[in-house]
Order: sequence, then structure tokens, then C-alpha cells
Amino acid sequence: MRVRIRIIRALLVGIVASAGLSGAVRAETATPVATEQSAQSPQFANTVYSGYRASRLLGSAVFSLKGEYMGAVRNVVMADDGQIMSLLVEGFRTKDEPEFISRIPFKRVLRPLHEGAIVAEFSDLRSREYGLFVDPGQAQDEPHEFSISKVIGDYARLQAGQGYGYVSDLVFDNGGKLAAVVISREASAGGGTYAFPYPGQTGRWSPKLSYYGLPYVTADQANKAGLRLDMREFQNS
Repeated sequence: MRVRIRIIRALLVGIVASAGLSGAVRAETATPVATEQSAQSPQFANTVYSGYRASRLLGSAVFSLKGEYMGAVRNVVMADDGQIMSLLVEGFRTKDEPEFISRIPFKRVLRPLHEGAIVAEFSDLRSREYGLFVDPGQAQDEPHEFSISKVIGDYARLQAGQGYGYVSDLVFDNGGKLAAVVISREASAGGGTYAFPYPGQTGRWSPKLSYYGLPYVTADQANKAGLRLDMREFQNS
């Protein structure tokens, strides 16, 4: 583990240097919201194959600007429109203190992201600033949020309730906004993995439900609306 951390730290030197540690990094212009595009468009396909996959964000090591290893990403919290709001990071334990969980605002994360290693601008993960819970007095001002663990692994159903498959991944664009929901179909329905544009808000579907609701009535409509993925290209992206 220590060897792996040292290797990642070495890589981070190049990451931080290329970023320039300037405000321009966080001001990076996001790609057009993929959900406004057809799933068959080249722009959507490019976002899906080159975007940030939720499955790869989970478990990523988190480092400070000084290259200090701070912990690993355990969950990702999004607003209703799909924008990443924060990362839940499990901090490492020390000789004197146990492991802990903190919440890092996504605006403090340097971009572009790099697989397996995330650099965030913060001083101390144990600070109250990074607490998990919002002050009750300010809760009403917070946007509706939900975590990716409420979506990945859920059954995917059509509007009439028929099963379609299960959510196997999510893809975010370079601005940290949810662009696509990746669904793997069950074998009896023909199999295959499809990417569907996120509609821009939860709408009729709610993270509180035990399934992800697709806005299509029939499986044929869903098949035509989604982008069937080349899994070799997707998994290597």
C-alpha cells in the first residue's frame, strides 16, 4: 500500500504542475450538457466514452495540494440536476485517531480528474467545514441532493413498470455533471449495455424509489433511444 501511495504521489507532481494551481483550473469550461443531445449524436457518444465514470471515482485516492494522502472516495453526492456537489472521503487512521468520513465540496477538487488519484484544495479533512451533515438552520437553502449509491445497482424500469435491466454505471462530463446513465439489460431481454442521457433533473423518478425509472413505455422505444455501448471501448476509456 505504501509503495502504491508513493507511486501515485509521484504522478501527482505532474498533475499539479500541469494544472498550474491557478483559478483557471476550476474555471474549466464544461462540455455542452449531454442530456440536451440525442443519444445517437457523436457529441453524446464522445461524452460517454471520454467522461468520468462513477465506478472509477469510487475508491480513488484523495491528496492535498502538498501531495499528502488524505483518504479514498466512498460516495459521490449530486444535486437534482446531476451536478456533483461533493465527495464523501474516508480518511485514514493515525496512531492517535481513528478513521473518519468527511465531505469535500466538489468546487475544491482540481480538474481534470485523473484515474485513481484526485487532488483537492483543503487544509484539514477533520475540520467541521467538511462535516457530513448540513446545519438544520441552513438545510432549507440546500439543493435537493442524492448519492450515486442510490442509483448504481438499482433495477431500471420502463414507465409501465416492466423491468429493463439494472444501472451499472454513471458518466459525468468534464464539468462534473451527470451526462449518462448506463444500463445493462437482462439476458432474456436481449442483453447489451446502453447509455441514456440524464434528463437534467430527477423529474418523475425519485432517488427514494427502489428502481431507476426510464422515460419510455416499451423496451423497443428504450432500445432506439439509447446508445448501445461497445463495452471494450467503454471499459478501456
